[in-house]
Amino acid sequence: MHRLGRWVGLFAAVQLILASAGAAPAEATQCRAIEGGSPALAAIDAETRLRWLDRRISVDATRARIWAITWGMAYGTITIVELALLRNSTNTGDRAEKVVGASSAFIGVLAGAALPLKIMSDQAWWEKHFARSRSDDPCALLNTLEMLFIRDAESEAFGVGPLVHVGNFAINIAAGLILGLGYGRWSAFGYTSIVGIGVGEVQAATQPTDAIEDLRMYRRGELAPVSRVPRLGYAVAPMLRPDGGGAMLTLSW
Repeated sequence: MHRLGRWVGLFAAVQLILASAGAAPAEATQCRAIEGGSPALAAIDAETRLRWLDRRISVDATRARIWAITWGMAYGTITIVELALLRNSTNTGDRAEKVVGASSAFIGVLAGAALPLKIMSDQAWWEKHFARSRSDDPCALLNTLEMLFIRDAESEAFGVGPLVHVGNFAINIAAGLILGLGYGRWSAFGYTSIVGIGVGEVQAATQPTDAIEDLRMYRRGELAPVSRVPRLGYAVAPMLRPDGGGAMLTLSW
């Protein structure tokens, strides 16, 4: 009986080895291409596409957050400085300059809070969703992430679009006209409007557009590692003077 048991065990082990050797490897999941996607993209398995998009949304969101925090802090600092200097203003014209300057800067804070780049919140939502849904259908997960990328690319396109530029010119010219027409401070009109427009344009020029560029690459099926430098390097720091405040902006390209 002991010898028979050994033979039965050996036979079972051989069967297990043969079954493992003959098992076919799991096939990669194929999903349809995103709208506007190329045949090259459709030929790439869903797992590879999902890993690439997951990595890109994380990197792109980090860069968007750095940009948003930098400009939010700059505008917030200018607002606080202008309001602090308001206490030392000696006449109506000086007070008007400080109020207009603080108001213009605060509009920048509000704009960043009201119209943030969607990739920041989308990435945070996706990270939680993906963590609890990894075992779901890869095509369903991929479709969700693709839709997020489309939305994020549209958000970035709006941030550098014509409406933003028109709004920047309108707000800063209006602020200057208040000082010029209302208080005869035409010199203040010059630096309030011109500097304000310049800063607003630099903000738009430095806004990340990584989701736009990544979506183009993805649709072409170009899923190689991405190494991208900012279009325009910048640093913003508050600048204080006895008669007012502002911001010092350093550009590099």
